[in-house]
Amino acid sequence: MSRKLSPARKFGGTLTVPGDKSIAHRAALLSILSRGTIQIANFPDGADCLTSLRAAQTLGVTLSESDGIMTLTPPASLSVSADTIVDCGNSGTTARLLSGIIAGSSMEVTLTGDASLSSRPMKRIIEPLTRMGGELFATDNKLPMRIRGRKLLPFDYHLPVASAQVKSCLLLAGLASSCSVTIREDVITRDHTERMLSALGEGIAVRQPKGVMVVDPDDPRKKHIEKSESFANEVKLTSAAHINGGEINIPGDISTAAFFWAVGAISGKAVTVTNVGLNPTRTAILDHLKYIGCTVTIDNKRTISGEPRGDVTVEGQSLKARKISGDTTVGLIDEIPIVAVMAAFAEGTTLIRNAEELKVKESDRLAAIAENMTRMGAKCGLLEDGLAIEGRKDLTGADFTSHGDHRIAMAFSVASLFLVGPSTVDDADCVGISCAGFYDMLGQVAR
Repeated sequence: MSRKLSPARKFGGTLTVPGDKSIAHRAALLSILSRGTIQIANFPDGADCLTSLRAAQTLGVTLSESDGIMTLTPPASLSVSADTIVDCGNSGTTARLLSGIIAGSSMEVTLTGDASLSSRPMKRIIEPLTRMGGELFATDNKLPMRIRGRKLLPFDYHLPVASAQVKSCLLLAGLASSCSVTIREDVITRDHTERMLSALGEGIAVRQPKGVMVVDPDDPRKKHIEKSESFANEVKLTSAAHINGGEINIPGDISTAAFFWAVGAISGKAVTVTNVGLNPTRTAILDHLKYIGCTVTIDNKRTISGEPRGDVTVEGQSLKARKISGDTTVGLIDEIPIVAVMAAFAEGTTLIRNAEELKVKESDRLAAIAENMTRMGAKCGLLEDGLAIEGRKDLTGADFTSHGDHRIAMAFSVASLFLVGPSTVDDADCVGISCAGFYDMLGQVAR
């Protein structure tokens, strides 16, 4: 449904965002393999996370809820009929993580998804799972995909691309099949799976090689740090690894919080998000906000259920452009749509590179951003692997197209607050994929 949007005149405030999507997905799906119950506080109501919850129930997990605490009880045994179909909806996380669990189990299951998910690549998990001995059947490496679970082989894998979903898929495959898995990555990706496995069970270890200071052979007066090993992070799961069960308190989703911090950044008024997750693999957005000229303050820091969190206030100044590439792009991959919107209001030209991954999300996000930027009068160049955005002040209201992508709809809804004249966003209901109450929350900080 299309939504009419108007410029706001008053900005600033405090709010709390729904629980972190990445953590919620993992909490729901790990219950399938747990030996005991898992109790979850602050499970978000976004459609994607509810998809993972329904998938767990389809595979035998039972659910009860009391006083805001969700209790997931694992099945006595993993056994479903061979014609079982799990609909993963729009959730790539559900499909990829669940593929690992099924591949390493005794189940035979078919995974399906909506039109968007069925167009997204699954080769990145099919190839390593097949090397582990898994049996996966898909046309053109896309859903629908039939998976015939079996005992898998111990596996040692160096991730060819930075992907927490692939890493988690393989760890869960090893957990389901009681086989050891070692994964090395060149860029440290979000580590919610590792933290949750450690908090709720046993048999996982993480190691980051330390650099060694060496003397420059051409100039003994100079020294530099060299990697002792050719990777940034190593995760080892033993064959005896297991999940005992326990309690998980999910912090607020930092990727959702980014949209509201952008209001503070562009308006120059303070916006505070309480109890937001501060996992070090997710805080690139805070570094970015500081870099472009915002004041970022963190209060009430604490760690619960293995995940750090705090109350974060962002207040903008005169925003400046930035060049984003490499590891920085990886760290900001979910926030690029709102980073792009902030760039449209910054001084100078923001260059975003190495963002090819955005072409195969819920939409081609690079093309969607460029299209909507043009509609509101911004100068935005679409590059092969990114965007070039020239900031300016005289941007006008427009009819934005979401392409059914929640992050595109949310980003340009934020942009509409600062444009001259009214705007619309088509299919605004798609924000429910991650944040059903988005527009109500937006009204708390922009009026």
